[in-house]
Amino acid sequence: MESGLVFDIKRFAVHDGAGIRTTVFLKGCPLRCAWCHNPEGMVNRQRIWQVRNRCIGCGVCVKACTQKALRAEGGRIHFDAARCISDGGCARVCTTGALRWDSKRMTVEEVMEVLRRDRIAYEKSGGGVTLSGGEPMGEQAEFALAILAQCKREGFRTTVESCMFTSIEILRRFEEVTDQFITDIKILDSERHRAATGVENRRILENIKELSKRHSLLLRTPMIPGYTEDLENVRAIGAFVRELPGARMELLNFNPLFVQKYRYRGEVPECPQGERLTREEMELRRGILENMGIEVVCS
Repeated sequence: MESGLVFDIKRFAVHDGAGIRTTVFLKGCPLRCAWCHNPEGMVNRQRIWQVRNRCIGCGVCVKACTQKALRAEGGRIHFDAARCISDGGCARVCTTGALRWDSKRMTVEEVMEVLRRDRIAYEKSGGGVTLSGGEPMGEQAEFALAILAQCKREGFRTTVESCMFTSIEILRRFEEVTDQFITDIKILDSERHRAATGVENRRILENIKELSKRHSLLLRTPMIPGYTEDLENVRAIGAFVRELPGARMELLNFNPLFVQKYRYRGEVPECPQGERLTREEMELRRGILENMGIEVVCS
């Protein structure tokens, strides 16, 4: 049976498509966004995370680590992610959950068992199941397609959140089992996009254009200080989106709380820890897009 790595399942989600939803987060992403809010979803393999506030400093994990990635100092356990080979020895002996896997391998049926718990909520609210990540159309595309196909067989409406950096062949296979697509459109200039995410955006934009011929799309732009929120980029994105039939936009304000996730790996995010945009700054950007004839909401 098809299986894959799931790093979270969020029940009763209300921001990942229509109605009440269950969102399944899959590992693996081809992008390396400097501001990634789900860094545990980047790499398609299990890794060890340290949740420091659960650590009691007993030191048992230090003895279990064969790579000297853990050391006791000043009553605390320090984690060196660069040394860690994620063999799981430390997680097996940690009784508090301070050291744990960042994901779980699950079969399609195991995922479906969770999704079925909320069937009534889907039916009452017009909701369903959303696949996110990471990137559902990436390395775990076959696993994602198997989940979506089973959802359709059981009558669940499906949504996919994707960066759209995928082949047209994969995209068309997802169209067969997906009711709604939500995608980020981060930076329109290709070189700026490559510098911030690690990939150029030509394939992304072509896939968005292709999808818009058959689907009403929700396009999200995160407002990241120093990367995406400048007015030049907002206007350029607006000029692209207004040519897409039925496309809507959502501006997502910067959330600095994501930094905590990097600390679990003993890492520091590339993105500077900036401030959220003010309400006035968000309204300015929404006004620019609305004046271009685009339906926009701010979150």
